[in-house]
Parts: sequence; structure tokens; C-alpha cells
Amino acid sequence: MDKRTFSAFILIGLVFLVWSLLFSPRQEPPRQGEKVDTNRPVQTTPDSNTTPSPAPGDSIPQMTVVDTTDPYYTWKQGEQRFVTIETPLYTAVLTTRGGLLYRFSLKKYNSWYGSPVQLINDSAGYGGELDIALRTPDGGELHTRDFFFDIPEEGTITLDEGDSVVITARLHSPATREKGLDSTTDANPVSTLEKQFVFHGSKYDLDVNIKTPDNNGYTVNWHKGLMFQEWNSVDESSQAQAYVMINDELKDFNADVGEPNESESFSGPIDWVGTKTKYFAAALIPSTPLNSQATLSGQAIKLDTNNGMIEQYNFSLAVPAGNQTTDFTLFLGPLDFDIAKEHDLTGMVSYGFLEFIIRPISEYLLLPIFRFLHSFISNWGIVIIVFSLLLRAALWPLSIPQIKSSEKMRLVQPVIADAREKFKDDPQKMQMETMKVYREYGVNPIGGCFPLLLQLPILYALWTTLANAIDLRQAGFALWIQDLSVPDTLLSLPDLPLLGNQLSGLALIMGATLFIQQKLMITDPKQKALVYIMPIFLTIIFNNFPSGLNLYYFIYNLLSIAQHYYMRSMADKSGLTLDDLKKQTKNKKKGWLATKMEQAQKMAEMQGRVPPGSKKR
Repeated sequence: MDKRTFSAFILIGLVFLVWSLLFSPRQEPPRQGEKVDTNRPVQTTPDSNTTPSPAPGDSIPQMTVVDTTDPYYTWKQGEQRFVTIETPLYTAVLTTRGGLLYRFSLKKYNSWYGSPVQLINDSAGYGGELDIALRTPDGGELHTRDFFFDIPEEGTITLDEGDSVVITARLHSPATREKGLDSTTDANPVSTLEKQFVFHGSKYDLDVNIKTPDNNGYTVNWHKGLMFQEWNSVDESSQAQAYVMINDELKDFNADVGEPNESESFSGPIDWVGTKTKYFAAALIPSTPLNSQATLSGQAIKLDTNNGMIEQYNFSLAVPAGNQTTDFTLFLGPLDFDIAKEHDLTGMVSYGFLEFIIRPISEYLLLPIFRFLHSFISNWGIVIIVFSLLLRAALWPLSIPQIKSSEKMRLVQPVIADAREKFKDDPQKMQMETMKVYREYGVNPIGGCFPLLLQLPILYALWTTLANAIDLRQAGFALWIQDLSVPDTLLSLPDLPLLGNQLSGLALIMGATLFIQQKLMITDPKQKALVYIMPIFLTIIFNNFPSGLNLYYFIYNLLSIAQHYYMRSMADKSGLTLDDLKKQTKNKKKGWLATKMEQAQKMAEMQGRVPPGSKKR
């Protein structure tokens, strides 16, 4: 979860809790936001995000002037060729320069501008990922990303589901190239380095086998993070992070704003290391835990006052000396829960506050229900509506005490108003008389708070699930709502404080239903201002939330209003009066709060408290 969202949830939660404890019962909880204004998205464009795809089998002569005194200049001479692997899930491109993974495009997912998601960042002609830095005998490093590897395959290789293909990139020493032999006696530290890639037609991961010519060890590097794919790249990158699973414990890394490129190293048994954006991830997974060192690095780049910042994270994994052959799995794909679970990567999906409670609720309750509903309801908007109905029905027993407490408060308001009028010049006496009325008629002023607090973990888990689920990405609903994972723009605006540059239609109607709900729940005239303040406040906050969330809260509020009208009509039909409340109180065993209220009043009377200016009798 990003800091802006987390901060808003804490702020709203504090307002909600204080309101619950100080005033009469009310309704549902809200959510999140932060100090950096990210309302105005930084839009990445096709031109800045992509490099024109090489045609299959193309070669690019290297015209760079090379220093012939460089002992490795021979390896830096060659033609850059590309090999393309087409599968039902992705298109991958390998390049002979560095033996790198040059492109990896996901066919089932599109970027905001309509092209397939391209995960590998080739901005400024960086050249690709998964390069090897060999450790030399003197303890230095020899980077191979500019060396030309031999790849026998050419053109495009097409795989069907269930198929696989092995492609090997080899870096030979000059003597080996000239003689056509596998020589390991060359004086230079590189004689034969192999990177073997196994591509599969039915899954997003590929097998990688690395063979080095000596036992000095090496480092596998992922240098440039992942490409941004969403319309609001600031929001997307705010959820970017780097991770390492070490000794079965997940460690994450977040860069500080304004700091230069930061890094942190972790040593121990490495299960996997990787990086992610909001919806996609890259992870390098050794076949067995590797007792080694992983380094996570990144930076948070502040753009300007209005545009917020973007974050980018990288990783590297050092393979210790003595490992000439190492097997890995490289995962490049969507953070779909079921897919991530296959590789134990679900920890990359953050659930924010109280994650140890929220994660099980989301992964083992909410997500399975959503997936089940979607198995026979194709429209995700309708799935959210049906889920709202089911959740409201499940929480019905918890909301009944809240509504009953509100109805009791409505009935005793005339009595409380009389007491306030009678003792308006005596605040202490007014308070004591109000407590007496509550006790006499069995009204608990915070009676609806505790049942509502019990609902908060479920409601917050739902919030994080809808905010992070890739299922809602680019999933339309109806009318102007074409993507449930982003705010629905009903009206474009100039860049305004708090609101940003758009007005959400769902946030507006959600705010309207919240206003109606407040009118029904808040009966105390002293709290009248809250009827207007909270809907306005939450409408502004929710204006920049994903439309899927706002759709849920809109439906949830409608159902709450309907439930309240139903409970009120039942109370009206029963003819419940103040006398009935008094009789119920006499026949009912005193609760903990009522007992404490009575004890407090008796203690005050025993101590002879009188309001200032009053005379003792």
C-alpha cells in the first residue's frame, strides 16, 4: 500500500473512532491518502516507454569505436542479433549483446495506451536484463553486458501451450572462437560462459541455467526495475518495492524521497529476490535456497510540486565461489494471486496496516468469493454489486445493535432536549441528567460502535483487496465507468487542491448516499454539522480512489439505508414508546457500561460535587 493511501486510512479511521466514542452510533468506515500530491498523474507514453521492436532475425552492426588496448575488446566486437520467442502468454526477445533478455511482453495484459505490457525497461537503449558480472581472480568484477554472445537460433520461434524450447547464449574466449574449441586454459578470466534459457508455452516463468568457466563466483543483475504500465505512473510506482525472501522471512526495501540511489544487502539462505510495480513482478528464484548475498536498490525521484514522485527498484544476487553451474527460475508476469502463489510470491502483494490479520481474510475469504462469483458473472462491476449484497447480509446481525441504538436515541431525544434546556446554564448538571436519561431508558450512547468495530477488519481487507486485485485492472462496468481499478472520470477539471484534475461520478453518488445515511443515523441536534461534514470530507478523499471501491461503498450505503428504513418501519409498527423502553430497562440485567455510568454518578453525588456558583443544599 502507498504512503498516501495509508495516511488517509489512518486519518479517516481516527476521525471515525473519535466520532464513534464521543457521539451517537453511526455507519460504515472509510479509507486512505498521503502528503505528496499524486492527483495529477504522470503519463508515460508509448514513445518513452518502448523501444521499437527489432524484426525477428535482425542484426545491428556495432559502429562503436572500441579501445583496442582494452584486453576484452574482442568480446565487444560483433553483430547484435535478436531471437524472438512467441507463446500464447508472452513474446520474449533475446539479444546477442550481453546474452540479455531484451524484451518480455505479456499478451493478455495491455498498458494504458493499448499495447501489450512490456516489462523490461529499455529506456535510453539500456539493452536488456539478466546480465552477468564475473568475479575475477584478483577480486574485481567483469561485466559482460557489452560482450557479444553466440546464439545459434535466429528469427522467431513459436511455441504452443505445453511446448518448450531451450536457447543457449555462449561467450567464448578469443582462442575458442578462432579454434572452434571449448578451451578453458585461456589467460583471460572468461573462456566459456553459458546462459541457457528454457521458455515454456503455458507459464510466465522460464528456467535459467548459468555455467561459468571457473569457480570464482559471479553476480546476476536486474538493473532497471520494471516498466510503468498505468495511466497514473505516480500511483503505480508508489506501490513499487524490492523484496528478498531470506531464510523463509520476507524483507522489503523502500527508497527515501530525494536520496540518491540507495541499496541494502541481505546475507543468508536466499529463497528468491525480486521487484514489483502495482500489478507486475520480476523475481529470480534459485532452484534450492542459495547461501549468498542479495542486494536491493532503488530511488524515489521527486518530479515537481504537483506531479509527486516515481520509484524504481532493482536487485542483484551474488552466487558464491564454487558454483560453476546454477539453476534458477525467472518469473516475469502478473501479480495474480493464483500465479504468484505457485512461486511463493504472494508476499509481494502488500495489505498494509495489520497485514497479519488482513492477509488471511483477503486471501482465504474475499478473493475466493470474488473468483467464484466471477466464474459465472463476467462483469466485474456486477460481481462487486452481488458481493456487496452477500456481505451486507452476512453483517446484518452485527448492524442490528447499531440501528436499534440509533432508534432508541431518536426516541429519547425529546427528553434529552428538555434536560439540556432545563440545565443549559449548568453543564455539569446537564451531563449528569443526560446520563440519567440514558440509564433510565436503557440507551447506550456508544452501543453501535463496538459491532461496527468488529466489521472493520473485514471492510479494510475488502478495501485492500479491491485496490490491489489485478482482476479489476482495465475491467469495465457500465456507462462512463470503463476501468474499475482507476478513478472514474465524470468531468475533467483544472488541477485543484485535494480534488486533483478530475471529478469522480461514483464518489459523488457515494457521498450523496452517505449524506442520507447520516441523516438517518444522527439524531442529536448537537451533531448536525457532522451530517454535512463527513459526506463532503469523504467524497473529496474517495474522489481519487479506484471506481471499484466507490461502486462497492455506494451499493453498501444503499443497502444500509434500506436496512435502516426496514428496522424503523418495524419499530413504528411495534408502537415502541418511551414507556416501553423504560419497562425493558427494568426487566433487563444491567450491562457493564450502564453499571459504570451509575457508579460514576453515585460517586459524584457522594463527593458532593456541585456546579460552580451553585449552593449546597
